[in-house]
Amino acid sequence: MNQPNSIAIAPGEVVRFSEQFCPNMILTHLTTTVTLTDKRIIVRRPNTLFGIIPMGYNEHASPIGHIAQVSAGESFSSKMLAGGAMSTLFALYAFIMPTPIGVLIGLVLLAIAIVLFLKAHSLAFVIRNSGAGTLVAQAAKSERNKVAYAQAAIRDLLFGDGTAPPMPPAPSFPNAAPLQGTAPAPRFTAEQASNPNTSQAVLSQIAEHEPSLRVLVAANPNCYPGLITWLRAIDDPDINRALSSRVSV
Repeated sequence: MNQPNSIAIAPGEVVRFSEQFCPNMILTHLTTTVTLTDKRIIVRRPNTLFGIIPMGYNEHASPIGHIAQVSAGESFSSKMLAGGAMSTLFALYAFIMPTPIGVLIGLVLLAIAIVLFLKAHSLAFVIRNSGAGTLVAQAAKSERNKVAYAQAAIRDLLFGDGTAPPMPPAPSFPNAAPLQGTAPAPRFTAEQASNPNTSQAVLSQIAEHEPSLRVLVAANPNCYPGLITWLRAIDDPDINRALSSRVSV
């Protein structure tokens, strides 16, 4: 676990987990930090010009009591793809100019296009809160194992027994540890979904990956407020009836 990178921590606030991710293997100076404290979860992302030049940082946070879901998977950015396409077109136009400066501008624009295309496809670590807001941290595909661990650790700290699991060993070959969201979802049973002893972390995974079991999760006494809010937002009649029965009990 890394220390929080220049994130302002309030007096008395305790850091429980922090990790840094690099959205691009080439631009290693651009790092995103995810920090979980006893009060909130914070995502600190770099601002960039043309996706390359650092222009400070943005911090977004959500109180831990409002966190409804923590997930990870593949991310595609249409803005990055559009930016790469535009840079490529301008680069081709610049190459037509029969001057050294035109060629230089074309090469710069082409380099920017390559970087934008590389950044368009990455891994994404997503935290959803009960108000339908999201915090997103992007990571390079080479950080698959780190993202999977961070997802499991934060889930356990938020919804489990309050302790992060040990860091898994690095895979000895590519894709040895499939990232949730990029591999077939784990299968859960109706008994797990309805059992009040099922941990809140597992209930979150069931609700995310097993739509047919969401009604049972909604009726489960161990379903936590953030997940209840997330289920209610789906606006499914059967789920709503299960949630209403919780109130009437």
